[in-house]
Amino acid sequence: MPTSKSLIAITAGDPQGIGPEVTAKALDSPAIKKLNAEFLIFGDPQAIRKFSRAPSTLSIAPPPRSKSRHRGGFESGWAIEQATRLVLDKSLSALVTGPISKERLRQGGWAFNGHTDFLSMLCGEVSVTMMLANPKARVSLVTVHQSLRSVSDSLTGQAIERAVLHTVNHLQIACGIKKPHIAVTGLNPHAGENGLLGREEKKIISPAIKRLRTRLGRRAKIEGPVAADTAFVNISKSPLNYLPKYDAVVAMYHDQGLGPVKALDFANTVNLTLGLPIIRTSVDHGTAFDIAGRGTADPRSMIAAIQMAHRWAQTQNRKRRIE
Repeated sequence: MPTSKSLIAITAGDPQGIGPEVTAKALDSPAIKKLNAEFLIFGDPQAIRKFSRAPSTLSIAPPPRSKSRHRGGFESGWAIEQATRLVLDKSLSALVTGPISKERLRQGGWAFNGHTDFLSMLCGEVSVTMMLANPKARVSLVTVHQSLRSVSDSLTGQAIERAVLHTVNHLQIACGIKKPHIAVTGLNPHAGENGLLGREEKKIISPAIKRLRTRLGRRAKIEGPVAADTAFVNISKSPLNYLPKYDAVVAMYHDQGLGPVKALDFANTVNLTLGLPIIRTSVDHGTAFDIAGRGTADPRSMIAAIQMAHRWAQTQNRKRRIE
């Protein structure tokens, strides 16, 4: 039976950043052209077509005119809202987002700290988990965009369980891993050293892991609390194999998890939002205003994000046909 075509929404991100460039370059690439997919881009047509080798072939939904002096932030938010609504009502299969400026998004009239909480609101205030993934590692986060000082106070067993359950579901459904092996990191150095370096592991993290093991049973293997500085150490003796021994790592805070995964393969890393009723992937980099417009931006993360959204959408299509 032939695979149905994926209809993918792409928000090009802030029009003054590198989002329009990496979007156009990605859609020009052989890797994306061979996909059984069509694309609708949301963003500034002039900024996007400037970098395309076939500008007339692009389907672009332009933003409305805005009198705001913060036009870039307004257009970024408008694109996210419009594209998400079309994916929610099944007019489109998946959403791929380009880089935005959180500061400019707010200045443009959208009261959110970034894509994740914006998408959560649009999808009905659902609980979500940020995952970054590349061919060498996958990392989900318990806490996301907050100060390091606030992480301990906001850490809860419920948040840890949410992140792990979202990760298990994604690995099983979208990645086809029957029994995922997941490492849950500690918060403190050496996972607290049995309380010597902090008690969050004993009071919060270990009890959450115990509940998860009971709830998941044989569906997954949950290991932890694992010291964060060893969670990404490879077990292969080959210097060419950097794959860690876990299918995913669940980290307690932003830089604890995202530093290693980006160091392993920054160019091909993709940001996924787990727990949404829609498929959403994104580039793992920012707007890079300093190089915008020069034609030097690397489109590999956007290519990887589109490829992942397409595979995920095709997996859901096959599941629907089976059901």
